[in-house]
Amino acid sequence: MQKIIIVLAAVTSITNGLLAQETLKLTRIDSPIILDGKIIEPVWDIIPKYEPIQYEPVFQGEMSEKTVFQVGYDDNYIYVAGQLYTQDPSTITTNSLTRDKYSSDDVFAIVIDGFNDNQNATWFFTNPDGVRFDFAVSNDADFSGGRNAINDSWNTFWDVETTQTNEGWFAEMRIPFSSIGIQENDNIAEMGIIVYRWITKLNERHIYPAIPPNWNLGNAKPSQAQDFILQGVRSKKPLYITPYGLTGLTRTSSLKSDSSAYIYDNDIQSEIGFDLKYNVTSNLTLDATVNTDFAQVEADDQQLNLSRFSLFFPEKRQFFQQRSGLFDFSFGRDRVFYSRRIGLDEDGNPVRILGGARLTGRVGKFDVGFINMQTSDSDILPSENFGVLRVKAQAFNTASFLGGIFTSRIGADGSSNLTYGLDGDINTTKNHFIEFRASQSIDDDLVSAQRYDIDKTSALRFSARNATNNGLSYQFTLNRIGTEYNPEVGFVRIGGTTQKFGRLSYGWLAKEHSVFQRNNVRVFYFGRFYNEQYEIANFNTGLQSRTLSAQWNGRFKLLGQLNIGFQLEKENIPTGDDFDLLGRIHIPSGNFETERFSVRYNFSEAWKIGGGINASTGSIYDGTIKEFEMNPRFFISRKIEVGGSYRFTRLEFPGRTNRTVTSFDSHQGQFRAQYAFNKKATVSSFVQYSNGREQLGANIRFRYNFSEGRDLWLVVNEQSYTNRNQSGTGLPDLPVLQSGSILIKYNHTFNF
Repeated sequence: MQKIIIVLAAVTSITNGLLAQETLKLTRIDSPIILDGKIIEPVWDIIPKYEPIQYEPVFQGEMSEKTVFQVGYDDNYIYVAGQLYTQDPSTITTNSLTRDKYSSDDVFAIVIDGFNDNQNATWFFTNPDGVRFDFAVSNDADFSGGRNAINDSWNTFWDVETTQTNEGWFAEMRIPFSSIGIQENDNIAEMGIIVYRWITKLNERHIYPAIPPNWNLGNAKPSQAQDFILQGVRSKKPLYITPYGLTGLTRTSSLKSDSSAYIYDNDIQSEIGFDLKYNVTSNLTLDATVNTDFAQVEADDQQLNLSRFSLFFPEKRQFFQQRSGLFDFSFGRDRVFYSRRIGLDEDGNPVRILGGARLTGRVGKFDVGFINMQTSDSDILPSENFGVLRVKAQAFNTASFLGGIFTSRIGADGSSNLTYGLDGDINTTKNHFIEFRASQSIDDDLVSAQRYDIDKTSALRFSARNATNNGLSYQFTLNRIGTEYNPEVGFVRIGGTTQKFGRLSYGWLAKEHSVFQRNNVRVFYFGRFYNEQYEIANFNTGLQSRTLSAQWNGRFKLLGQLNIGFQLEKENIPTGDDFDLLGRIHIPSGNFETERFSVRYNFSEAWKIGGGINASTGSIYDGTIKEFEMNPRFFISRKIEVGGSYRFTRLEFPGRTNRTVTSFDSHQGQFRAQYAFNKKATVSSFVQYSNGREQLGANIRFRYNFSEGRDLWLVVNEQSYTNRNQSGTGLPDLPVLQSGSILIKYNHTFNF
């Protein structure tokens, strides 16, 4: 084993040497910069100008416009300037005035790897009107293997101003060190930086440094950033305290005890609480919360479930966004930590969070994440304590890590669930990686003999991949989930299975004069087997499901993106596991072989209309399926955006005589509209309808952002029944309103 590690370290060291770049010194400034979008202060004259290259549509092609980048720093801030010249100012594009609502605008951006760990970064960008957008990057912006790579719900404190002239548009950013996290040693820090410009009308991106387009998100890939040294760094450690106050009315319908009618329960809400953020060190951030509230969070998107497994909903609550990628410990779709287990019940209803804390950052060579939260009693859950500890450390080279995780869920009723795991991701040569994960859960619901049976209570993963977008790429993965593996602070769709996944793909950049920018062809296989019956000698023994798929994807330079796919599926539903699809159409046990053909087209970012169109046809179980979906967005002006989605699904099961329901047409629609009075005040509406769920939901939010950390929210939520008739059940008709609320919330951040 020791010899293997020595050889692996030697190989990865050679690889790193081939990819090594010269480290530059970032310019330190002592003169003040007035943040106004006018790059006229004398100090800008001493800061080097970084002239970029064209990243896309043609790598190192001739750039249509002139672009100049500058980056400097002082004791507390990084300053970034972009001179974004344009021959025709009328082509400068801004579609949105809303914070964090990117809508295919022209962009000036910087990606900062504050710890210079080649894995994590903070991503700041703006449009010509100075609207702020910020993302968090993790796992080196690598999505392969179902990894979390981009968190667009993350927010932090920073400022930007822009101006426009007949020469183009110009931007100045001011980003606190406390917002990105840095690792300083004797007042010296090292970080990676990527700066780029996106020109919507030309589908053209300018970038510094000269990163080749070999990855899906190479323009934000920390490992490809230019390394800079910063000297004399003595950043402050500000304390942010954000108290909030909330009041409003909620109304919920319930059936009377005698089942004679539905009545409404009205509840006047009045809440106060606060959040705290403090940089314990320049690279370690503490977040604390008391009586946490998420009233302003947008409602979950309704999903159509055409399987017999649980649905996965993404986390939208801001408190759980800080370095969320650090806590990623997944086995494909299954994961050890799923933050929605905290403060939400199984149906997504909120459970009061009394308080908690999160500590994230770096200690020496270790990335550390710690969460501890306490919830109160609810109607269906006791008061519970949730704990998560995650540790990762670079190993062998800067693109590899070894790590571990521990989670706990302890109830006031004495219940407990503990989970621990070890993992690693090793970069062997160039873009080739080997990944392993192992985890075990210990649940008090199990009898002692089962509780410590590692075969039943564990999960294992082994994967090898080539993480590139050009040339030959591959991924081979084996996951095994034990029958009793149950991380109660995590998410597992189904236990007791072994999953095999294989993907081969080939991508290439088109010629300079082609209408295409890049093409990609891929085939993949996914198989899920029952553990108890699985025998490697017999391919079909113990088979639960299998998918074979082939896809072609072509990205045009100016015309959007087209994807054509075909897949074959086989599924075995054991006796006793039959179910009702969408609660209507009975799916019996048995073996089913199906096929599906699909076409998807995404509109070009250069157009005023965004979104795309999908269509598919084929078979499902012992029936047929036809689907059509569209999700257009229209940018009527900088202030007005409307859009949504509509999904039509026709299910038909001909030849059945023993069931009354043999077909169903599903209609699922969403409507979104947003009006920005200016960069501070916006109102948005989100309406959802599903005839499968027979519900209509509405979420309306007004936000006035006085300044960063000072917000006034007015939020209206309503859930209504579209089919009230319950004849034949012995129950009265459902009420019009299932539940509703109107809430007002104000939060004010104090900076000490």
